[in-house]
Amino acid sequence: MEASPESSRAVSAGVDPWALVESRSGGAGRDLAAAPVQQAEEFVASASARRMRRLIVDQRYFGLAARVFHAGAERMLERISAQAPGPSNIDLDSLGTDFRLEREERAALLSALLVGGLLAPDGTGYYQPTARFREYALAPLVAPLSRARAKMLIDAVREIATQINTSWARNPFEVKTVSVTGSYMSRNDQLPELSLWLVLRPRREKHSRRWRAMASKADGLRQILAAMNGPSSFILARIVAHRSLVPRPFSVVFQASDVVDTGTSASQLFRDLGASIHELLSAGSYASNRRGRRGGSD
Repeated sequence: MEASPESSRAVSAGVDPWALVESRSGGAGRDLAAAPVQQAEEFVASASARRMRRLIVDQRYFGLAARVFHAGAERMLERISAQAPGPSNIDLDSLGTDFRLEREERAALLSALLVGGLLAPDGTGYYQPTARFREYALAPLVAPLSRARAKMLIDAVREIATQINTSWARNPFEVKTVSVTGSYMSRNDQLPELSLWLVLRPRREKHSRRWRAMASKADGLRQILAAMNGPSSFILARIVAHRSLVPRPFSVVFQASDVVDTGTSASQLFRDLGASIHELLSAGSYASNRRGRRGGSD
Protein backbone atom coordinates (compact mmCIF):
# COMPACT_ATOMS: atom_id res chain seq x y z
CA MET A 1 0.00 0.00 0.00
CA GLU A 2 1.30 3.41 -0.90
CA ALA A 3 0.30 6.65 0.79
CA SER A 4 -0.07 9.79 -1.27
CA PRO A 5 1.43 13.17 -0.32
CA GLU A 6 -0.66 15.81 1.38
CA SER A 7 -2.26 17.16 -1.77
CA SER A 8 -5.37 15.30 -2.96
CA ARG A 9 -6.46 17.93 -5.43
CA ALA A 10 -8.49 16.86 -8.44
CA VAL A 11 -8.48 18.37 -11.89
CA SER A 12 -9.69 21.90 -12.44
CA ALA A 13 -11.46 22.12 -15.78
CA GLY A 14 -9.86 24.67 -18.06
CA VAL A 15 -7.18 25.56 -15.49
CA ASP A 16 -4.72 22.68 -15.46
CA PRO A 17 -5.64 20.32 -18.29
CA TRP A 18 -2.25 18.62 -18.12
CA ALA A 19 -3.10 17.37 -14.66
CA LEU A 20 -5.47 14.70 -16.00
CA VAL A 21 -2.74 12.94 -17.94
CA GLU A 22 0.82 12.52 -16.73
CA SER A 23 3.45 12.77 -19.46
CA ARG A 24 5.56 9.78 -20.49
CA SER A 25 8.31 12.16 -21.58
CA GLY A 26 10.99 13.37 -19.24
CA GLY A 27 11.49 16.63 -17.37
CA ALA A 28 9.09 18.80 -19.36
CA GLY A 29 6.14 16.62 -18.49
CA ARG A 30 7.08 16.54 -14.82
CA ASP A 31 7.42 20.32 -14.74
CA LEU A 32 3.94 20.78 -16.17
CA ALA A 33 2.44 18.20 -13.85
CA ALA A 34 4.00 19.98 -10.91
CA ALA A 35 2.52 23.34 -11.91
CA PRO A 36 0.18 24.84 -9.29
CA VAL A 37 -3.52 24.08 -9.69
CA GLN A 38 -6.21 26.57 -8.73
CA GLN A 39 -7.94 25.24 -5.64
CA ALA A 40 -11.16 27.27 -5.78
CA GLU A 41 -12.77 25.04 -8.41
CA GLU A 42 -11.67 21.40 -8.12
CA PHE A 43 -13.06 18.57 -10.20
CA VAL A 44 -12.64 14.87 -10.90
CA ALA A 45 -13.32 13.38 -14.32
CA SER A 46 -15.75 10.53 -13.71
CA ALA A 47 -18.20 8.47 -15.73
CA SER A 48 -20.64 8.03 -12.87
CA ALA A 49 -23.13 10.85 -13.39
CA ARG A 50 -25.69 8.86 -15.38
CA ARG A 51 -25.16 5.49 -13.76
CA MET A 52 -28.24 4.19 -12.02
CA ARG A 53 -28.29 5.07 -8.34
CA ARG A 54 -28.62 2.25 -5.86
CA LEU A 55 -29.01 1.99 -2.09
CA ILE A 56 -26.77 -0.42 -0.16
CA VAL A 57 -28.79 -2.31 2.45
CA ASP A 58 -26.30 -1.93 5.29
CA GLN A 59 -25.73 1.82 4.79
CA ARG A 60 -27.54 4.86 6.17
CA TYR A 61 -29.02 7.58 3.99
CA PHE A 62 -29.91 11.03 5.30
CA GLY A 63 -29.82 9.71 8.84
CA LEU A 64 -32.03 6.68 8.19
CA ALA A 65 -31.30 3.01 7.63
CA ALA A 66 -31.41 2.13 3.94
CA ARG A 67 -34.61 0.07 4.17
CA VAL A 68 -36.40 2.76 6.19
CA PHE A 69 -35.35 5.52 3.83
CA HIS A 70 -36.18 3.46 0.74
CA ALA A 71 -39.69 2.63 1.98
CA GLY A 72 -40.38 6.24 2.97
CA ALA A 73 -39.13 7.65 -0.31
CA GLU A 74 -41.31 5.19 -2.24
CA ARG A 75 -44.39 6.21 -0.20
CA MET A 76 -43.66 9.90 -0.76
CA LEU A 77 -43.21 9.39 -4.49
CA GLU A 78 -46.51 7.51 -4.72
CA ARG A 79 -48.32 10.22 -2.77
CA ILE A 80 -47.02 13.19 -4.75
CA SER A 81 -47.55 11.32 -8.04
CA ALA A 82 -51.20 10.79 -7.08
CA GLN A 83 -51.51 14.54 -6.36
CA ALA A 84 -50.12 15.57 -9.76
CA PRO A 85 -50.49 17.96 -11.46
CA GLY A 86 -51.15 19.73 -8.17
CA PRO A 87 -48.29 20.91 -5.91
CA SER A 88 -46.57 18.35 -3.71
CA ASN A 89 -46.84 20.50 -0.56
CA ILE A 90 -44.27 18.57 1.44
CA ASP A 91 -43.90 19.63 5.07
CA LEU A 92 -42.93 18.16 8.42
CA ASP A 93 -46.28 16.43 8.86
CA SER A 94 -46.17 14.73 5.46
CA LEU A 95 -42.57 13.69 6.04
CA GLY A 96 -43.59 12.09 9.31
CA THR A 97 -46.42 10.22 7.61
CA ASP A 98 -44.40 9.04 4.61
CA PHE A 99 -41.31 7.99 6.57
CA ARG A 100 -43.15 6.79 9.70
CA LEU A 101 -41.19 9.17 11.94
CA GLU A 102 -41.87 10.67 15.34
CA ARG A 103 -42.11 14.45 15.54
CA GLU A 104 -38.56 14.98 16.83
CA GLU A 105 -37.12 12.98 13.93
CA ARG A 106 -38.93 14.87 11.18
CA ALA A 107 -36.92 18.10 11.43
CA ALA A 108 -33.63 16.20 11.20
CA LEU A 109 -34.78 14.40 8.06
CA LEU A 110 -36.05 17.61 6.48
CA SER A 111 -32.70 19.30 7.11
CA ALA A 112 -30.79 16.34 5.64
CA LEU A 113 -32.98 16.25 2.52
CA LEU A 114 -32.52 19.98 1.97
CA VAL A 115 -28.75 19.77 2.38
CA GLY A 116 -28.64 16.72 0.12
CA GLY A 117 -30.58 18.48 -2.63
CA LEU A 118 -33.61 16.16 -2.57
CA LEU A 119 -36.03 18.89 -1.50
CA ALA A 120 -36.19 22.60 -2.23
CA PRO A 121 -38.36 25.31 -0.57
CA ASP A 122 -41.06 26.72 -2.85
CA GLY A 123 -41.51 30.04 -1.04
CA THR A 124 -44.94 29.21 0.38
CA GLY A 125 -43.79 27.36 3.49
CA TYR A 126 -43.81 24.01 1.72
CA TYR A 127 -41.11 22.03 -0.07
CA GLN A 128 -40.96 20.45 -3.51
CA PRO A 129 -39.04 17.31 -4.56
CA THR A 130 -36.14 17.63 -6.97
CA ALA A 131 -35.04 15.27 -9.73
CA ARG A 132 -32.43 13.97 -7.28
CA PHE A 133 -35.22 12.88 -4.93
CA ARG A 134 -36.80 10.85 -7.72
CA GLU A 135 -33.44 9.12 -8.33
CA TYR A 136 -33.34 8.00 -4.71
CA ALA A 137 -37.00 7.02 -4.60
CA LEU A 138 -36.58 4.78 -7.65
CA ALA A 139 -33.17 3.39 -6.61
CA PRO A 140 -33.10 -0.36 -5.94
CA LEU A 141 -31.91 -1.82 -2.66
CA VAL A 142 -28.88 -4.04 -3.25
CA ALA A 143 -26.56 -6.15 -1.14
CA PRO A 144 -23.06 -4.72 -0.60
CA LEU A 145 -20.05 -5.86 -2.59
CA SER A 146 -18.14 -8.70 -0.95
CA ARG A 147 -14.37 -8.38 -0.64
CA ALA A 148 -13.92 -11.62 -2.54
CA ARG A 149 -15.96 -10.24 -5.43
CA ALA A 150 -14.05 -6.94 -5.24
CA LYS A 151 -10.76 -8.82 -5.69
CA MET A 152 -12.20 -10.52 -8.76
CA LEU A 153 -13.21 -7.14 -10.16
CA ILE A 154 -9.71 -5.79 -9.57
CA ASP A 155 -8.31 -8.72 -11.56
CA ALA A 156 -10.74 -7.87 -14.37
CA VAL A 157 -9.67 -4.22 -14.26
CA ARG A 158 -6.01 -5.25 -14.57
CA GLU A 159 -6.87 -7.24 -17.68
CA ILE A 160 -8.78 -4.30 -19.15
CA ALA A 161 -5.87 -1.93 -18.48
CA THR A 162 -3.47 -4.34 -20.18
CA GLN A 163 -5.81 -4.67 -23.16
CA ILE A 164 -6.13 -0.88 -23.45
CA ASN A 165 -2.37 -0.48 -23.50
CA THR A 166 -1.65 -3.31 -25.93
CA SER A 167 -4.65 -3.35 -28.26
CA TRP A 168 -6.40 0.02 -28.30
CA ALA A 169 -4.17 1.46 -31.00
CA ARG A 170 -6.67 4.18 -31.93
CA ASN A 171 -7.03 5.50 -28.38
CA PRO A 172 -4.60 8.38 -27.77
CA PHE A 173 -4.02 7.33 -24.15
CA GLU A 174 -2.67 4.40 -22.20
CA VAL A 175 -3.27 3.50 -18.57
CA LYS A 176 -0.19 4.29 -16.49
CA THR A 177 -1.51 3.30 -13.06
CA VAL A 178 -4.73 2.17 -11.41
CA SER A 179 -5.10 2.61 -7.65
CA VAL A 180 -7.84 1.41 -5.34
CA THR A 181 -8.91 3.42 -2.31
CA GLY A 182 -11.97 4.06 -0.15
CA SER A 183 -13.78 1.23 1.61
CA TYR A 184 -11.55 -1.41 0.01
CA MET A 185 -8.70 -0.20 2.20
CA SER A 186 -10.70 -0.89 5.37
CA ARG A 187 -11.02 -4.22 7.19
CA ASN A 188 -14.66 -4.54 6.17
CA ASP A 189 -15.71 -7.59 4.21
CA GLN A 190 -18.82 -5.87 2.77
CA LEU A 191 -18.11 -2.80 0.64
CA PRO A 192 -20.47 -0.10 -0.71
CA GLU A 193 -18.34 0.46 -3.84
CA LEU A 194 -14.98 -0.16 -5.47
CA SER A 195 -13.26 3.19 -5.95
CA LEU A 196 -10.59 3.28 -8.67
CA TRP A 197 -8.30 6.17 -9.57
CA LEU A 198 -6.60 6.18 -12.98
CA VAL A 199 -3.51 7.99 -14.20
CA LEU A 200 -3.13 8.06 -17.99
CA ARG A 201 -0.30 8.86 -20.35
CA PRO A 202 -0.19 9.73 -24.06
CA ARG A 203 0.12 6.72 -26.37
CA ARG A 204 3.17 6.58 -28.59
CA GLU A 205 2.02 6.63 -32.20
CA LYS A 206 3.44 3.68 -34.11
CA HIS A 207 4.76 4.54 -37.58
CA SER A 208 3.08 1.51 -39.15
CA ARG A 209 -0.34 2.66 -37.99
CA ARG A 210 -0.24 6.37 -38.73
CA TRP A 211 -2.69 5.87 -41.55
CA ARG A 212 -5.34 4.92 -38.99
CA ALA A 213 -6.84 8.02 -37.46
CA MET A 214 -6.71 8.31 -33.70
CA ALA A 215 -9.90 8.89 -31.73
CA SER A 216 -10.21 12.38 -30.31
CA LYS A 217 -8.64 12.84 -26.90
CA ALA A 218 -12.01 13.51 -25.26
CA ASP A 219 -13.43 10.33 -26.82
CA GLY A 220 -10.35 8.44 -25.69
CA LEU A 221 -10.92 9.50 -22.09
CA ARG A 222 -14.59 8.53 -22.30
CA GLN A 223 -13.76 5.11 -23.73
CA ILE A 224 -11.28 4.34 -20.97
CA LEU A 225 -13.65 5.44 -18.21
CA ALA A 226 -16.46 3.38 -19.70
CA ALA A 227 -14.25 0.30 -20.00
CA MET A 228 -13.02 0.58 -16.42
CA ASN A 229 -16.56 1.02 -15.07
CA GLY A 230 -17.85 -1.79 -17.27
CA PRO A 231 -17.33 -4.95 -15.16
CA SER A 232 -19.71 -3.86 -12.36
CA SER A 233 -21.98 -1.04 -11.28
CA PHE A 234 -20.05 -1.08 -7.98
CA ILE A 235 -16.96 0.28 -9.73
CA LEU A 236 -16.46 4.04 -9.62
CA ALA A 237 -13.49 4.98 -11.83
CA ARG A 238 -12.00 8.47 -11.88
CA ILE A 239 -9.12 10.06 -13.79
CA VAL A 240 -6.66 12.15 -11.79
CA ALA A 241 -3.30 13.73 -12.40
CA HIS A 242 -0.95 11.29 -10.75
CA ARG A 243 -0.71 9.15 -7.67
CA SER A 244 -0.04 12.13 -5.42
CA LEU A 245 -3.67 13.14 -6.01
CA VAL A 246 -5.21 9.82 -4.95
CA PRO A 247 -6.83 10.00 -1.49
CA ARG A 248 -5.05 8.10 1.25
CA PRO A 249 -4.77 5.29 1.97
CA PHE A 250 -4.51 3.63 -1.42
CA SER A 251 -2.94 0.65 -3.12
CA VAL A 252 -1.62 0.54 -6.69
CA VAL A 253 -3.19 -2.48 -8.38
CA PHE A 254 -1.88 -1.86 -11.92
CA GLN A 255 1.23 -0.13 -13.19
CA ALA A 256 2.48 -0.04 -16.77
CA SER A 257 6.12 -1.04 -16.93
CA ASP A 258 7.41 0.69 -20.06
CA VAL A 259 8.05 4.44 -20.10
CA VAL A 260 8.98 5.94 -23.44
CA ASP A 261 9.13 9.37 -25.02
CA THR A 262 6.13 10.27 -27.17
CA GLY A 263 8.13 12.50 -29.48
CA THR A 264 5.54 15.27 -29.03
CA SER A 265 6.41 18.55 -27.35
CA ALA A 266 5.01 19.09 -23.86
CA SER A 267 3.53 22.46 -24.86
CA GLN A 268 1.59 20.89 -27.74
CA LEU A 269 0.30 18.10 -25.50
CA PHE A 270 -0.78 20.71 -22.98
CA ARG A 271 -2.81 22.63 -25.57
CA ASP A 272 -4.39 19.48 -27.01
CA LEU A 273 -5.31 18.07 -23.62
CA GLY A 274 -6.78 21.38 -22.52
CA ALA A 275 -9.39 21.19 -25.26
CA SER A 276 -10.16 17.49 -24.84
CA ILE A 277 -10.50 17.58 -21.06
CA HIS A 278 -12.72 20.64 -21.20
CA GLU A 279 -14.95 18.77 -23.66
CA LEU A 280 -15.01 15.68 -21.43
CA LEU A 281 -15.91 17.58 -18.27
CA SER A 282 -18.57 19.57 -20.13
CA ALA A 283 -20.29 16.50 -21.59
CA GLY A 284 -23.76 15.81 -20.22
CA SER A 285 -23.12 12.11 -19.58
CA TYR A 286 -19.99 12.67 -17.51
CA ALA A 287 -19.62 14.15 -14.05
CA SER A 288 -17.64 17.24 -13.06
CA ASN A 289 -18.04 16.84 -9.32
CA ARG A 290 -16.59 19.20 -6.75
CA ARG A 291 -14.65 17.28 -4.17
CA GLY A 292 -16.49 19.18 -1.47
CA ARG A 293 -19.73 17.49 -2.53
CA ARG A 294 -18.38 13.98 -2.21
CA GLY A 295 -19.24 11.90 0.81
CA GLY A 296 -22.17 13.35 2.70
CA SER A 297 -25.27 11.27 2.86
CA ASP A 298 -24.95 9.35 -0.37
